[in-house]
Amino acid sequence: MARKSRKIGFVNVGKAAVEVPVKEEKPVFRAGLYARLSLESETNKERGTIENQMGLLKKFVEGADDIVVEHEYMDVSTTGTNFERSGFEEMMRDIRDGRINCVIVKDLSRLGRNYVEAGNYVERVFPFFEVRFIAVTDGYDSIREGADLSVCMANIFNEFYSRDLAKKIRASYRSHWKKGSNVCGNLAYGLMSDPMDKHHIIADPDSAPVVVRIFEMFVNGKMGYAQIAQTLNDEGVVGPKAYKDFKRKKELPEDYNPEWRGNTVSRILSNPYYAGDSRHNEYGSDSFAEKKQWQEPEENWIIVEDTHEPIVPRVLYLKAQERLKEIHKNSPKYGKKNEGELACRNFYKKKIVCGDCGSTMYLIKNPSGTTDFVCGGHQTKKGCSRKSVSESAVNDEVLRVIRVHMNVYVDSVEMLRRMNRKSESMKKYDVLTKEIWKLHHDMEKVAAHRQQLYEDYAERLIDAEQYGVFADKDAATETEMRRRINEVTEYQKKYDRNYCADADWEAAIEKYRNIRHLTKKMVDAFVEKIEIFSAGKVTVHLLYDDMLEELVAYTKEREAEDHG
Repeated sequence: MARKSRKIGFVNVGKAAVEVPVKEEKPVFRAGLYARLSLESETNKERGTIENQMGLLKKFVEGADDIVVEHEYMDVSTTGTNFERSGFEEMMRDIRDGRINCVIVKDLSRLGRNYVEAGNYVERVFPFFEVRFIAVTDGYDSIREGADLSVCMANIFNEFYSRDLAKKIRASYRSHWKKGSNVCGNLAYGLMSDPMDKHHIIADPDSAPVVVRIFEMFVNGKMGYAQIAQTLNDEGVVGPKAYKDFKRKKELPEDYNPEWRGNTVSRILSNPYYAGDSRHNEYGSDSFAEKKQWQEPEENWIIVEDTHEPIVPRVLYLKAQERLKEIHKNSPKYGKKNEGELACRNFYKKKIVCGDCGSTMYLIKNPSGTTDFVCGGHQTKKGCSRKSVSESAVNDEVLRVIRVHMNVYVDSVEMLRRMNRKSESMKKYDVLTKEIWKLHHDMEKVAAHRQQLYEDYAERLIDAEQYGVFADKDAATETEMRRRINEVTEYQKKYDRNYCADADWEAAIEKYRNIRHLTKKMVDAFVEKIEIFSAGKVTVHLLYDDMLEELVAYTKEREAEDHG
């Protein structure tokens, strides 16, 4: 228990003054206990890691006589490299509402591993709300002097540790891959880790025969994906997702769908692991910031042959790959992946869609040698016809729409520039310039006032509540001034003698204005989406359509003013 401080007081006993100890009441802090666990695994659950953190914090509070636990906050399976966490955000709301005025964590890394943000909370945010911060195992307490440097350094080391660890893990994976060792715990259906060597892949005795049968049905029986899936469903074979869940929990949830699907069969048939080979680095990710994955180009893939015993004989596997190529080659849905020539010539990729069902339109080559865009969803989207339109017709319409767009832009801008050279327009431009200058000058005054306000707060001339009220008022004034500056600046541009609607827009038009044939770069610069409707109707949406509409409307408005 912390020792309570005492003061010496004097009381009169008769005519004599007698010294007696007087207890000094210490302020009691309402604490929020915060615990974070980066990854909750089965091992962590058994150890109760998040509970251990809380137990440590509660034990610390038991030994302090000036702290009471107001609430507990937890974030499980969340990274410490950012602060977008539900438990942390709840804690900050309670701080702002005055529910807690003390935050206790196991160590600084539990608060966060991003040293800039973590340092900002410890050095600025918590002091502003008059919140005491304690990191138990780091021995840091914000009401104790001399801990600032250790806070910054500890957070720096935490972030560098996260970055360095991510790089080392990735390098270790690559080393294992090149040696043929498996470091992935999530193996495909039909495969499992060897109980004697977790880095070695072996066949799953229960599901491997199903994989072999799928290849045989596909190659020898000439069955399609949907037919194979239906056959397995009819026989009551549990699908891969349900099977994986069953292996882990020894039972299936009532709402789990155990059925096979055609796309699952397709993925199995193209998986090289079943032939004894390993494929790594197919997908990349930022393991530190935890961003979304992306698919790496094929030249970055790491293919290691004969890393384990094959489930499917290589001859059977290679025959399946040949049939897959034939199917994909003749399929509109997959043609874009295998017809290199068409893929290069297709300017639109996912920008061209069916106007009726929304499916992507794919470029196919007809026996006659012509090329058409066809609806990829006519077989799956009910009521959608198998519509098609020739590639040349689409290209002609796209080029026509872009050229009309560019001509309208050029005519409108040139007209505005002529009007802006008139004396009345030049005077208007000067008036707006003065207004912008005055707004900037006023903003400088507000900034100076905010600085003085902070100095008054730092010197205790005003309290935190007063500072918050005045600071919010200045911030609102500054926001409104900034909005007004942007508004007037945009309006002023319209009176510029060298008027330019938008720099990127003007650059694109200047670049392609004199080009007479359609190119992929021109499409990328202008086209947002193309819709194909029944009877071959083509609707082209350009990136700058809204801006052109505003430009034309403003030009007409200015023209009317001049004539008025």
